[in-house]
Amino acid sequence: MIKLIASDIDGTLVPDGTPEIDVRMYDVIKRLKEHGIIYVGASGRQFASMARLFQPVKEDIYYITDNGSILRDASKVYNMNVIDRKPLMEMINDAKRLPDCDIMLCGRDKAYCEDKSEMFYWLRDSYRFNIEVLGDFEEHLHDDIVKMSIYHKDNAEAIVDEWFTPKWKNQFKIASAGIMWMDIVLPDADKGSSLKILQDILGIKREETMAFGDNINDLGLLEAAEESYAIGSAREEVKNAAKHVAPPLSENGETEVLLKLLEELDK
Repeated sequence: MIKLIASDIDGTLVPDGTPEIDVRMYDVIKRLKEHGIIYVGASGRQFASMARLFQPVKEDIYYITDNGSILRDASKVYNMNVIDRKPLMEMINDAKRLPDCDIMLCGRDKAYCEDKSEMFYWLRDSYRFNIEVLGDFEEHLHDDIVKMSIYHKDNAEAIVDEWFTPKWKNQFKIASAGIMWMDIVLPDADKGSSLKILQDILGIKREETMAFGDNINDLGLLEAAEESYAIGSAREEVKNAAKHVAPPLSENGETEVLLKLLEELDK
């Protein structure tokens, strides 16, 4: 029997960078809870953005934020992976050499950028991030950082993979989070690792877990769940890795799968 359901957010549950969730999900999460099934959102987003998205049920779920760097509920942090400052600053300096790219750094409660770029306004107004403009990171950054993201308006993966990824891939996990984002976290920090920690905390087995995803940074999440679903609009690599393929996001594929699950449970 399924006891834990984990889901990616952007590209799986909502269109990338929007708050446009299928509102039926709020009732679905409440009904799952009535059956003793726990829901966890797993995203590259920060907690504040996810909590706003799940506002009607924000106290009822767990959160894997910043691509697995933080595991928490609405009030307590269970695990947090902080990047050492020296390699972080070296990566920042390298990322500044990437053409037409911007950098976002993520702390536990706030994200940071150096100026009010297109990225800043999109994160603030669409993702609804708590984000602060610092100016020069080396001079003004004092927070612990769990994730670094490189943004390009339409070609982040190809630009980063040209030389940045080969240089840093042995020290950090670097994964696509959509055509605009490449996320960099510690090697042990990914959605799958955080889901396994949560499974241990809750005493829930892989065989009792369901997961949904669409992108490369969701592969660990799907591997940690016996009942793994690639959304129908997912990358081919994700579809190949998943046990099932759900309808696409445009058809609210995850909602439909969970409604069928509830239908079975209600019999």
